Amino acid sequence: MRLPDFWTGLAFAILGVAIAVLAQGFHVPAGAASPRLLPTIIGSVMAVLGGLIALRGWRSAGDVALPEWISSPRQVALLAFIPVAIIAYGLLAPVVGSIVMAIVIVTAHCLLYGVRPLKAVIVGVVASIVVSMVFSHLLGIPLPEGIVEEIIG
Repeated sequence: MRLPDFWTGLAFAILGVAIAVLAQGFHVPAGAASPRLLPTIIGSVMAVLGGLIALRGWRSAGDVALPEWISSPRQVALLAFIPVAIIAYGLLAPVVGSIVMAIVIVTAHCLLYGVRPLKAVIVGVVASIVVSMVFSHLLGIPLPEGIVEEIIG
């Protein structure tokens, strides 16, 4: 066991308690099985098992060693990139459009992986246009429109 097991167990325990507590607010129709029962059971089991994992992780926390990749700025950037890209897309796509944001995100991700700049831009442009067309035309799912979509559309 490692210290991350403590944090993972603690997170599961907290999530389990939250599920069980929130389930108590569910409406119970007269004469029907309670919709509170299953979430309460699942949340309680998660809380107990998460607590046990956290306790076991805490006991063996003395032999903690940081992973080697944490000393590499590139590896840390790769780890942080996806959540940052998702937040940036959600905030900026309605303003500048999904195609522009996808080009920026895919190109930046390629560059972080060490792809040459010209190749990264080409991959970003092609992938963004293809994905946009698949979502909007084939699947019928509208994506946020912006500058490029106004010119094209």
